[in-house]
Amino acid sequence: MQELYPSKLMIFGEYAVLAGGEGLAIPWDDFVLVWIEDAETPSAFYPHLVRFAQWLAEQGFDTIIDVAAFQLALQNGLDVASTIPIGYGVGSSGAVVAAVYDRFARTNIPVTEIELLKQTLASMENFFHSTSSGLDPLVCYLQKPVHITPQGIHILDEVDLDILHMQLLDCGAERSTQTLVDAFRARMQTAEMQEALQHYIQLSNACIHALLQKDAQALVTPLRQLSQWQWQYFDFAIPTHLRNEWADANTHQTAIYKLCGAGGGGFMLVFSKLSELAD
Repeated sequence: MQELYPSKLMIFGEYAVLAGGEGLAIPWDDFVLVWIEDAETPSAFYPHLVRFAQWLAEQGFDTIIDVAAFQLALQNGLDVASTIPIGYGVGSSGAVVAAVYDRFARTNIPVTEIELLKQTLASMENFFHSTSSGLDPLVCYLQKPVHITPQGIHILDEVDLDILHMQLLDCGAERSTQTLVDAFRARMQTAEMQEALQHYIQLSNACIHALLQKDAQALVTPLRQLSQWQWQYFDFAIPTHLRNEWADANTHQTAIYKLCGAGGGGFMLVFSKLSELAD
């Protein structure tokens, strides 16, 4: 059993993976979740853990998870401590699912059966989101970067983020992933938006490939265009107070803003020092 479970960051591919594009997510150790034994005072997560255990029992997960052992452990003071902010797009529920699966799975599914593992974790995370892709808990559980393509899931040893000069920008408010995904699906109903989405997928895929190849020069242009595309078409996912700041950064090329996960609040990703990126 692992000692801690990191948060996750979706670097590229938010929304694109819902339409056949690629996605790249990494574990982020700045925020972590750990099990606490014999907790004297219940954490804010504790009521969610109790309801999660009850839901697992009601949904028939006992063949996968030793739900009785999970419930008994909670009664005996098992709890979690977490620095992962809830509703910020960095995998707070994914870390919980990863921790519960890691500790209470009857038999851990081997990484060689990665699709089954992802599907299992997704079915568990449905408790927190009406529909989960399973990517968040998979990254939190494996603690390795994951590259999703139409051909399959690829586990990476590492992703070199140095060329990105990436920072997290706190938008100052939580958001609901499902509400944003619903807005995205509604927006994509027209033929015009379907065509625009294909361009977005091309840009996102190009960013992933350039990053994995550590090619800074190949990364700058599609990253800038990706930011402009999101500003134009994903207005529903960009907090109003950031839209002018985002546009100014694009115009003056002082930084590049992009969504972190579903957007709408939580964190945004900001890439700075663009002159260094292009050198």
